[in-house]
Order: sequence, then structure tokens, then C-alpha cells
Amino acid sequence: WEGDHNNWAPAVGFAWSPDFIGGDRTTIRGGYQITYQLPGDSFSWIDVDIGGLPGFVYQPDDEGDGSFRNFLDIEVPIDIGGAEPFRAIPITERSQTLRIHHPDYETPYVQTFTLGVTHALRPNLTLDLRYVGTRGMKLHETYNLNAEDIRGNRLLQALEITRAGGDAEVFDRMMAGLNLGRGIGVVGVDVTGSEALRRHSATRTDIANGDFVDVADWLNRTNTGTRQTGPGIIRGGLLRSSGQFPENFITANPQFNNVHLAANVNNSIYHSLQVQATLRQTHGINYQATYTWSRNLGIFAMGGDGFRDPRARHLDYTLHANDRTHAFRSFGTFRLPFGPGQLIGGGATGWAARLIEGWQIGTIVNMTSGAPLTVGAGQTLYGTGTPDNVGNFARSGEVVWGEGDQFGNFFPTQYRRVNDPQCGQVDGVLKGRCTIDALADGSGNIVLQHPQPGQLGSLGLNTIEGPGTWEVDMNIQKSFQIGESQSVSLRLDAQNAFNHPTPSNPNVNINSGIFGEIRTKYGSRQVSGQIRLDW
Repeated sequence: WEGDHNNWAPAVGFAWSPDFIGGDRTTIRGGYQITYQLPGDSFSWIDVDIGGLPGFVYQPDDEGDGSFRNFLDIEVPIDIGGAEPFRAIPITERSQTLRIHHPDYETPYVQTFTLGVTHALRPNLTLDLRYVGTRGMKLHETYNLNAEDIRGNRLLQALEITRAGGDAEVFDRMMAGLNLGRGIGVVGVDVTGSEALRRHSATRTDIANGDFVDVADWLNRTNTGTRQTGPGIIRGGLLRSSGQFPENFITANPQFNNVHLAANVNNSIYHSLQVQATLRQTHGINYQATYTWSRNLGIFAMGGDGFRDPRARHLDYTLHANDRTHAFRSFGTFRLPFGPGQLIGGGATGWAARLIEGWQIGTIVNMTSGAPLTVGAGQTLYGTGTPDNVGNFARSGEVVWGEGDQFGNFFPTQYRRVNDPQCGQVDGVLKGRCTIDALADGSGNIVLQHPQPGQLGSLGLNTIEGPGTWEVDMNIQKSFQIGESQSVSLRLDAQNAFNHPTPSNPNVNINSGIFGEIRTKYGSRQVSGQIRLDW
């Protein structure tokens, strides 16, 4: 791509000690900086994209004739059906993956804003109050340009009719004269096109569950009901059979399976308020504690094909997976008041004094709120499926793990899985195939259910906060002087000193049957000792 030569990266800052706020006891600092990132955070993505260009890689597939199943007879190199490097991929193939970058790709960058006040409450005690913010611009993301279309070609409406037991005229034309398999019959003679799809094993479950994108993918690539001959891989025989539908009826680039585009389509913004207290050496105590409140937001692709809807990427603006609203961290050292001149053993001398003096304890405390979690549902468009919020669903929870219980629970309400109302609206042939569920409260009122096909759930992404974590690490150490220039140091460390178990995130998929359950805990106390000789 063309060079990006305007990457100006200023860094400015200031420090000011105003006389009217304590003089040299108070300092106000601020700054602004721009930093640039490597494309995709590394150059490795360029290698991936170049390696995925047509002609660099060709992957022959087993089409069911046993060509690549008997390793005794296989010939190396494998026959690739006459394909040549950099030869145009036939529009009938539909199996290769293309990776490309946007022609106007620019270098991603991050703006950093800081403003803080430091005040010396006492000569040995300072308090810091800071705002730290970042803004990520033109951030790298890769998404699929070749996602199956079900809205612009009215397949969505046709599949809704089919799901409800009706007959969509488009499928009659598309599959006229085809027999999709034993026991189905010929379309236009024995069955309609919609009925054939309701009966076929590859499509009936997806239609019942409202996963119309998967049905469209099958229609675009299958040869079911047709016979294909000729060199190379040929797919899409069903769609092509009637001659009434263009090759790009379902995907924009039908010769490919996926077309992954690397582009500057993401952005992020981070706000934080930080408070820090620092106590320097005072009566054997050193201590620092920091509390941070923050929000990390942005557009982040979360599905397997990138965004839930490539045509409405702004709908994936949400909390980042690394967002933690609250974080408290502290560390300190404390000299025990033992030995000559101290509170305990102040009159000790000789070896007794050497034995009890100089003991020091250190602590590290980490406490953070939980990670944002996305309540999952079945796929109704692209990427991660989320449900519709139709009742009083609790957005927060608390870990409850009773003594002797095998599993914990996160939500105050004991939700239970029920059949999704959509399953009662599908055709009778499909009722046994509809496996999507809804979530009901203790009174049987549905609070979460699947959105209609082609829609994104109203609950959104990362809408609940998982369990928080806390851990305390401790150490105790002591040095003995055994000679003029020799000493021995003893140290004992305890990680997770209180042996506090940390619960994993709860199950938050409404189709799982164990919604809200916490099935695992992790973390255990680890103790280690050290002996060090200095001379």
C-alpha cells in the first residue's frame, strides 16, 4: 500500500507547583502523547495475508470419493486438478480463503492524556490524584467481506416462510427438478422447495433454530441433487442448476469461501481515575496503596467472522474484555519491633539480640472487580449470538458456594431453562428439531429469549460483570551478621497466603442448561523458602 508519511508523534508535558496550594508541597502535572503501533500489533499479519493470496496456497479437498483417504496409494505431490500458480480461481470453486489488506490502510495510533496532582500531606506521606486516558484510533481488525447475505436477496423472508410451514417461491425456482435425497422427492413434482429444505438433514435443524446464515452457506456451496463433472473442485451446483440465479446471489465473491480484509475499522477509549497514597520509611514501615476506577470501551470484533454484523460494526461498541471497573493494589514492608531498643526485647544482648532483631514482614494485596461477560444465545446473524432481554434480568451477581456444594451459583435468582417461544411457531415437521431455549425466573416468567432470525439480541455484548478476585501474598525475612563481612539471609514466601480459592466465571449461555453455575475454582497457597549467604 502507499506510504503513510504523516505519522507525527508529539509528546508534551508540564509540571507546576503553585504557591497558593502549599507551595512546593503540591505539584500539578499533565501530558499528551501520540504513539504509533505496528500494523496489527506485529508484522506477522503481513506474512499471513501474503501467504493467503491466490496462487500461493492450494488445498485440495476430499469430495467424498476417497481420493485422499488411502495413504498407501497416495501420490506426492498431490494432484491439484490442473491449478496453476496465480491462475484465476474458478468462480465455481468456493473453497479457497483470501486474505487482503485495505488499499488505504494507515498506521494505528494511540493518544494518551494525563493530568495529576501530587500533594505532600506530611514529609513522609504523599497523596496522588490522577486522570489517565487513552484513545485508540484506526486500530487494526480483520473481518470477512464474503459473509453470506440473507437480507439483500430476500432469503431472510423466504426462510421465515419456510420455517413457519409455508412455501417460498424462490426455493421452488432455485431447486426445480432436483431430488435432495432419499425420502424427500423431486422439487416441483413431489414437494415444494421449502418442504424439501424442511426435510433435508443438512438444513432442517438450522431452519428450526433460526440460523439462516448457515442455511445460506449450504445453498451457496452444496452440490446436493446435482451431478458435477470436470477438472478441479466444483461447488454451488444446486444454486446454479436452474440458471435463474447469479453466482453472487449469496456471497459477493463466490469463488472464495472467506475473504478476510485487514483494515482500520476499530477504535477504543479508556478513562481512569487513580488515587495513590505513599508512606515512606516511618517507624519501620513502607507502604503504597493504589485504587483505580476505569472504563475501557471500543469497537471490538468478537465473533468467529469478526463483527456480528459487518454492515453495522458500530453495534459492537462495548466494554473490552480487559475492562475492570475497580482495582486495588498495595504493597508494604513492616519491620517487627523486636530487639535492642525496640518494644519487645529492648534489653536483649549478644546472640539473643541477634536472633530476634531485624525481622521484616512484606505484603502484597491485589483486588479487582470481575471481567465483563457476554450472555450467549444461538446464532441469528453473524458472530456471537446474544439474547433479547424481555424481563427483569439481573445484570449483577454474587458468588454463592455453600459448604459441601459441588458447584457454585452467581445469580440471586435461580433461573431455569425453558423452550424458546419461537419453537412453538415453527412448522410441525421442525418442532422436534428446534433446540433453542429461553431463560425463565423462579415464577416461570421469561427474561431472556432468542431474537428473531436476522436480528441482533437487545441484551448486547459484555453486559454483566463476572466474579471479582482478591489475593494476599506475604513474606517474612531476617538477616544474621555472622562475621565482619559475612551475613546469612532467611526468607519465607507465601503466595495466596490465606489459601483463598478464586471462582471461575459462571456459565452464561442460555442454551446450556446450567446457566449461572460456577463449576471450577482455582488458586492455592504456595510456600517457598530461601537461604542466602553473602560474603
